Amino acid sequence: MASLEIGTEFDFGGVKERIVTRDDFSIDRARQVLAGEKFIVIGYGVQGPAQSLNLFDNGFDVIVGQRRGPTFDKAVAEGWVPGKNLFPIEEALTQGEAGKRQIQYLLSDAGQKEMWPLIRRYLHPGDMLYFSHGFSFVYRDQTGIIPNPNNDVDMVAPKGAGRSVRVHYVEGRGINSSFAVGQDYTGRAMERTLATGMAIGSGFLFPTTFENEVHSDLTGERGVLLGAVWGLIQAGFGDLKRQNYSPTDAVVHTSEIITQTISRIIGEKGADGLVEDLSSEALQHFGNGFIAAYEAVEPTFKELYERVKGGVETARVLEANSKPDYRDTLNDELRQMRESEIGVTAASVRERRPLVSGRIESVPDAIMAGALVGIMHAQYDLFRAKGHLPSEAFNETVEEATQSLYPMIDERGMDWMYANCSTTAQRGALDWNGRFKEALEPALRTIYGGKYQPVERVRDIIIGSEMWRVGETVRQLRPENQRLAA
Repeated sequence: MASLEIGTEFDFGGVKERIVTRDDFSIDRARQVLAGEKFIVIGYGVQGPAQSLNLFDNGFDVIVGQRRGPTFDKAVAEGWVPGKNLFPIEEALTQGEAGKRQIQYLLSDAGQKEMWPLIRRYLHPGDMLYFSHGFSFVYRDQTGIIPNPNNDVDMVAPKGAGRSVRVHYVEGRGINSSFAVGQDYTGRAMERTLATGMAIGSGFLFPTTFENEVHSDLTGERGVLLGAVWGLIQAGFGDLKRQNYSPTDAVVHTSEIITQTISRIIGEKGADGLVEDLSSEALQHFGNGFIAAYEAVEPTFKELYERVKGGVETARVLEANSKPDYRDTLNDELRQMRESEIGVTAASVRERRPLVSGRIESVPDAIMAGALVGIMHAQYDLFRAKGHLPSEAFNETVEEATQSLYPMIDERGMDWMYANCSTTAQRGALDWNGRFKEALEPALRTIYGGKYQPVERVRDIIIGSEMWRVGETVRQLRPENQRLAA
């Protein structure tokens, strides 16, 4: 396999990593590398629409393969033309010249397992089999997906929901993506991978392995990105209700303060910047929230990671998502989330904005800020202890949360964010948010009237953390800032 020689070396909190920016690998270079190749996008669910539309808008030869039904009709509504660049899956797989094709396998993980015998039958020598997630390739003992040895196999994994991949592209920004090569039959797999990463609209690319990507991705989805944040909001809401806060005020000091203020500040200048803006009194409450949440969720994260690594979570996903009534079950779970007291109240609050001051001044807001940063630290520290590079640990913990997923909560609620994520992410988050809620409830109950954490201790933990020095580099690497870091 060719070694990575393209890219620029950046300092991520004291660790040197070679990152591929748009300056290192331009879209014009991507067009040259992929000249004559046809992209066959299989699946038009979560990532399929964004990546295929971005590829098309960037001038690449793209067709979509999708079963007939509502999703096929959605593709038609979004401009794909049946018989020209939209086909049933098997017909799509007959298109293109052998060895000059990229089969972008973007079905759900359960769907990939189901369709693999058909896909493999149509793979030609020199074709590239492309994934946006390490699940099927890493857990091939469960999925049966064992590529032919005469195919290139690669992965570009955007750090955000498909909707964010498209929105960021349209806005001229791009989303961060990790990449890996699983097989290099042609000797050009690395070059093809980097070109594809830029072609789908990535802002910058950071290296990983299929194994590290799926381990961090599944843990992050169940953790900070979807599951743990919902558990935190539920725990905080319940705690404030016990203190006789109204449902509206309880929402304002949990989900609203997280999405309207805390995550925006973290996304703009990190938790170190957030801490610098807090008064001494607010910092004491922040410290209580931080320490209590970190200690509460640390064991849950460790258990979660081991279940992911050991294949327990993937087996659960494949079993659940393969049931014929799974979609109905999922829709019912999302409906319950939407119709819960928090969900209904949050929708009402969003309609009556602005209700949040934009500053973290009240005791509940400072505690919530500390608790959110605490669960972020617990997840990041776990990833680093398990050998993940700083760029991956931060992107899977903070960047994807603040730049992709939490803005979706802010726009239309928690259930809507879940609905726009993959079935694997949905299932895992729904399974684990209760576990995080149970861990955080007693922690939050002990904070009020408890012993304050020393202000300087908490400040030093945040300011001196590798995590937030990594965040400074990641922010510089956003496309709108990229030349500042070059």
